[in-house]
Amino acid sequence: MDSDDYDDEKDSFVQDDTTQQVWSAEKLVQASYKDLGSPAVVEERFYRHLMGDPSCVQSMRNLLAENSTTTRDYSVTIDAFDLLDNDPILGQMLLRFPATLLPLLENAIVRGQKALLQEYPQDSVDMEALSIKGLKQGPSVTRVHARLVHLPPSCCQTTWSAASVGKILQVSGTVVRTRPVQMYESARAYTCSNCKRPFIVHADLEERHNALPTPTSCPHQCKGKCKFQIVPEGSVHTDYQEIKLQESASDEKLPRSLLVKLHHDLVDTCQPGDEVVIVGSLLAQWQSVFPDEECSVGLALSAHSVRVIAETSALQSTDHFRGEFETYWRNNHGIKARDFICRAVCPKLYGMKMIKLGLLLTIIGGASSDATEENSTQRHTGEDEEGPIPFQVMTNQTREKPVTNYYDGQRKARQPRTPQQVQTRRRHQSHLLLVGDPGTGKSQFLRFAAALSPRSVLTTGVGTTSAGLTCAAVRDGDGKEYSLEAGALVLADKGVCCIDEFGCIRDQDRTTIHEAMEQQTLSVAKAGIVCKLNCRATIIAVMNPRDCLYDDHVSLSVNTGLGTPLLSRFDLIFKLIDSSDADRDYNVTTYLLNQSIQSGNFEMNAPEGEENSSSNTPWNMEKLRAYISIVKDRYQPSISDEAALLLERHYEKCRSCNGNTTIPVTVRFLESLIRLSQAHARLMFRSVVLLEDAVAVLEVMECTAFACGGFDGNDHDGSYCDPMTIDFCDDPDSDFICHQYRTLHRYNMLNYMDEEMKKKASALLSQTALGVPTSWKDVENPSPSFEQNAFEPIMTQDHYGRFHFDRSQSKRPRI
Repeated sequence: MDSDDYDDEKDSFVQDDTTQQVWSAEKLVQASYKDLGSPAVVEERFYRHLMGDPSCVQSMRNLLAENSTTTRDYSVTIDAFDLLDNDPILGQMLLRFPATLLPLLENAIVRGQKALLQEYPQDSVDMEALSIKGLKQGPSVTRVHARLVHLPPSCCQTTWSAASVGKILQVSGTVVRTRPVQMYESARAYTCSNCKRPFIVHADLEERHNALPTPTSCPHQCKGKCKFQIVPEGSVHTDYQEIKLQESASDEKLPRSLLVKLHHDLVDTCQPGDEVVIVGSLLAQWQSVFPDEECSVGLALSAHSVRVIAETSALQSTDHFRGEFETYWRNNHGIKARDFICRAVCPKLYGMKMIKLGLLLTIIGGASSDATEENSTQRHTGEDEEGPIPFQVMTNQTREKPVTNYYDGQRKARQPRTPQQVQTRRRHQSHLLLVGDPGTGKSQFLRFAAALSPRSVLTTGVGTTSAGLTCAAVRDGDGKEYSLEAGALVLADKGVCCIDEFGCIRDQDRTTIHEAMEQQTLSVAKAGIVCKLNCRATIIAVMNPRDCLYDDHVSLSVNTGLGTPLLSRFDLIFKLIDSSDADRDYNVTTYLLNQSIQSGNFEMNAPEGEENSSSNTPWNMEKLRAYISIVKDRYQPSISDEAALLLERHYEKCRSCNGNTTIPVTVRFLESLIRLSQAHARLMFRSVVLLEDAVAVLEVMECTAFACGGFDGNDHDGSYCDPMTIDFCDDPDSDFICHQYRTLHRYNMLNYMDEEMKKKASALLSQTALGVPTSWKDVENPSPSFEQNAFEPIMTQDHYGRFHFDRSQSKRPRI
């Protein structure tokens, strides 16, 4: 029943609102909106809430001063929690019968504006500056809209069903499709030929095409055969847009989709890939059919408010970890504290410290280059969206001098036109590629990264097309208009896009992600739709070699089948070789068997001098996810002079190599060094990139150089590392000091190293001929290991019959 029927029966349900009524739970469930009283009584109760809530009063004051030349629709945000706290019965009825009570709330907003306008002194009121918004003009349609937000938990649903039809719900999900903005006729005025009285017919939102039903009888119940005439200029036209909302993916079931209808100023508030929270009325939508035909009925949501979830919204659930993380870094220092965090990455996999560290650095990402400008923009506009950096292009118009005009007795200067702005963006997301033999744990790293990110999309390259990765132009039903449906990269905006079997993607489809990986946008020109979508996503891809086994005698490009333009866009590339090493095989089996024994309620042997405690247990997924979210929001690291000098010299050395390189060293390589250094500073819980951050990044990049065959095509000094053989040790600080000494010595920067640290590094490197302190143990595998022969030949053969250099010593300090 709509508000007109409510008006006709108001005399039968007038109640004295001043008397206190006792509402039991049973009465509240069975009550109808008529039990609240007449429309005048309900509107009075809404009015008292609006005038008694300071936030509502301030919103209405802002509404009086608001002026828009592009739309006649105005919105006022109503907090449902405040309404339920002030008037629980009225709030519950509003959530159950929104079609009838929302127009009364909007009338109360107009009435509140009138009351506030009378409070201003008459001599100070400027009618052009302050005016009542939403007055009824022509048809009985209010142009002020109440936007409900913050519904109680009982109305917040992760899914939807037919039992909630007609009620207000709060749903969340991802926008996967947006249709173009259209205009539809929401109301039409008619005049009865008998009684000469006008009436309004509203559009039926429950019909698929929002049709306006033709009146068959006069609502005023006049006698005789009535004929109806359309009132000129009596129609109300509003903006209209349909979007497709997909619920959050679950392992138990496939995600469902819901059609959402946006009206008035809600159109164009979101785009494909946005995470949104929508409050609206659930409708049963049906399609017009012929007699004796089955009618298909679906569900749709008529939106009352739309809120795009920003990155800061996800941090509210991690506030209780902030103090714990500060205490952790106050009590722990150095690389040992960092390695403890890295051990929480894929704890089922033994060793591979550099790959786990690289995965963390990739997910954390670098600092945004336009963070300062974004913060200043947010302070002025209140927007949370990250946009490209605008720079101005001077034109002849911008060089004009101000022209002076004289009018109204005042001297005013006409400013020149605004210069043309060009938008550009420098990405701060990193990308990671894992390529190697089967059974080396690539898919486990991929799925762990998808679970670690608050917003992630996991897809596979088998059967994936360019439309599935980017976006597709689809057409609904018999309509002739196309709409864009987001693909994996767009849905992963400001998140992580994990692609398994990356090598199975066709070549012509793989090249479509070039723009997405570097410019972080997607330029679309499909079915007459020309636009640009954001896809600020971190890409983590894994793949097997083309011949299943990696061939060390050919280049990385031949093994992967990927072109140089695509390979150069990955910041880190790790090659995982399943080589046969008796020492490592023993450690892996012992580590896995110990985990199996521990899962069977048996205590795992701890290293000598250490006891099992919560401080030695790696962080769980929730804690690690909270840590990444906090450091990304808290720190925007700047690079120190020492770190910048080391990165510069390393870039110059790689740039000046004359050998045949698999991946050419360009500016992208330097930008990767900067992003990874900032990510490492974030991981170390600080806001400045120090020299040790740059050294740690160069150690990770040495593993990438090992996968690429070296940036100069050769490995003369044995500095490139196999990431599969670098495991965790019980003294990572000493290991890092030795590596820092060796790195700074290579670039003639030992004067930047502390004297005590240099003496310690020299002493450690001089303990044995190999530079391996005998007191170091494997922290992940406390069991005794085989003795390593110092004179083992460099060339070894694995169980696949492949000959390669033995890098087993790279997990220890290198001379």
